[in-house]
Amino acid sequence: MKNMKLTIFTRLIISYLAIILLIICLGVYAFLRLNQVNQIINYIILVDDATTSITSELKDYILTQLEFEEKFFVLKDQDFYMHFWKSENYFPNAIEKLKVIADTSYKRQLVNDAKNAYSLYLSLFRKEAKTSLLNIDSNEESYKIYKKKKENLIAAIDQNLKQLVKIVERDRWKKTREASKISIEVIKVTTATVVLAVVMIIFISVINTRSINRPILLLKEKTKEVAKGRYPTPLAIISPPEIGELTTAFNDMCERLKELDDLKIDFISHISHKLRTPLTAIQEASGMLLDGFFTDMPEKQHELFLIIKEECRRLIDEVNRILDLSRMEAKMMDYHFEVTEIIPIIRKNVLKLSPLAQKRGIEFKMSLINELPPANIDQERIIQVVEELLGNALKFTPERGTITISASTNEKGTIEISVMDTGYGIPEKELERVFEKFKRIEGGRAAERGTGLGLSIAKHIITVHGGQIWAESKPGKGSTFSFTLPV
Repeated sequence: MKNMKLTIFTRLIISYLAIILLIICLGVYAFLRLNQVNQIINYIILVDDATTSITSELKDYILTQLEFEEKFFVLKDQDFYMHFWKSENYFPNAIEKLKVIADTSYKRQLVNDAKNAYSLYLSLFRKEAKTSLLNIDSNEESYKIYKKKKENLIAAIDQNLKQLVKIVERDRWKKTREASKISIEVIKVTTATVVLAVVMIIFISVINTRSINRPILLLKEKTKEVAKGRYPTPLAIISPPEIGELTTAFNDMCERLKELDDLKIDFISHISHKLRTPLTAIQEASGMLLDGFFTDMPEKQHELFLIIKEECRRLIDEVNRILDLSRMEAKMMDYHFEVTEIIPIIRKNVLKLSPLAQKRGIEFKMSLINELPPANIDQERIIQVVEELLGNALKFTPERGTITISASTNEKGTIEISVMDTGYGIPEKELERVFEKFKRIEGGRAAERGTGLGLSIAKHIITVHGGQIWAESKPGKGSTFSFTLPV
């Protein structure tokens, strides 16, 4: 199965970060460009508008002075003369302000020309006013000459100020147009960025949805197949890691379900055989008795009754094993604990199975420590566990093999009992699952497989006793089954 390297969370984070970064870039761009517009507007207000305002005030001021001048020469009243000079510093100060805010040499030249013309006008007025007050050479001709010079100077001042205003108005128009251009550009860029962000969001949503939805739909379809009892081939899909892990778990589940299904089918087939054999024997023996066979041979009839009894016992044992496992899984099994010696239990089981071992030339070896402390156990259940382990060892140990039973205390202070055989061994992939129900040990002798319940029952019993049970094996080198019991 191929998985994408990036998780769903990481992909979403990267996607959203890309969109956020795009928005941040737009914000920075808009801020810088609008700041330019703000600077242009401030420049217009602080320079162009100020220049226009000061120029207008200067014109009004000169007109006021001209009125006082005319009244002075007509009425010869010194009050008008004093009013003329009352704000004599206003014009120079205003001119200095214009020079400060003038941003080109040409503008400064116009301001200087206006200043010089105004200075000449003041000098001319002072001289003419003095002549008028003292009545020195005061005549009509002299006043006309003065008036002509004054008009030329006032015209020069007015011309310079008008030219300055004209230039300022032109600059203001250029700056306003530039600000408008920047604003339109910001609007276009913002619109384009918003459209791009929307497209990115849609694209990212589609990609992420497809990468998540497609594998989930496949899992959904395969789940329906599993629900119908069909186990599909393992899924191999390209998906994010989270979906990949889910797919892997689904494949493992399907494999496990299929295996369990096969095991159940095999178990039912095998248990049917195990039940049918004694039932057939009982049927045949009882039929012979009913048909009157061996009526004159009591010993033969007795043998038939023994066969019926033995086969009934086998049937009961098989059914009891199934019922015991069900009760153990439901935690409804009754146990009768008592402090008991372990060694006699082991010897009893070895003695019980010795005839079978001798028949096949298998040697039992015991490595038992007589000083083992007694343990609080259910004696019948522990006998069942030891018998199961010894029985399995006999099944899978070839003729003239060896089975070694050992019992000792380990470093943890618990009793450890092991059954080691020289049989066929257990494949490594099966080793961890030999204690599962319906799981039969697959050795080299398929004909001697069990029902797959014995080891599962043994594990339940040892777990209830507070111990542990495990298996160690290498194919071709035998197996060792061990369990511990607390003292």
